[in-house]
Amino acid sequence: LLQIRPIVDSKEMLDEDLNDIPDDEVILRSYNSLGHGIMNEIQDVVYVKTDGYSASNNQAIAWEIEKINQQFLNEGKNYVLVGPGRWGSSDTWLGIPVKWPHISAARVIVEAGLNNYRVDPSPGKHLFQNLTSFGVGYFTINAFMNDGVYNQEFLNAQPAVEETKFLRHVRFEKPIVVKMDGKKKLGVVLMPGV
Repeated sequence: LLQIRPIVDSKEMLDEDLNDIPDDEVILRSYNSLGHGIMNEIQDVVYVKTDGYSASNNQAIAWEIEKINQQFLNEGKNYVLVGPGRWGSSDTWLGIPVKWPHISAARVIVEAGLNNYRVDPSPGKHLFQNLTSFGVGYFTINAFMNDGVYNQEFLNAQPAVEETKFLRHVRFEKPIVVKMDGKKKLGVVLMPGV
């Protein structure tokens, strides 16, 4: 038997048009997102560094993410996870080969395409059941094609809680707000304090 769960619950529709939020007020904006609702308890963003990024390092990146995710589980906290390519892909040339337990503390997972690393989006295909079951947002952004916003410059300017060879972990003093409109497939992660 196949169990089908709705991604969007129509009684939870947002009263706000996310397109009205200016780009300078968002860290992330996706025009192709899964998930619905508002999250306002997340203070952390973990992202794959893109300077010198190579898909040949995707397995090593997966191991680093698994370690950081375990720290979040131990602390009972959640985070936004951003990286290039397809999350959960078994082909390490197409994305970072994580399994659900390696990223289970993430509340928003973002596929961010790069100018020199273009992979067709796979919005949560490998992780779909867990995304819907646990209410996790999934964003696809290709900012290099003006398809969404990924303000990595802002994240790079923040002090890192932890920085590894491939990852940076940024924590904000106050929670950041995530808004997702599942019917319009729009999602934003707002700047702190917005």
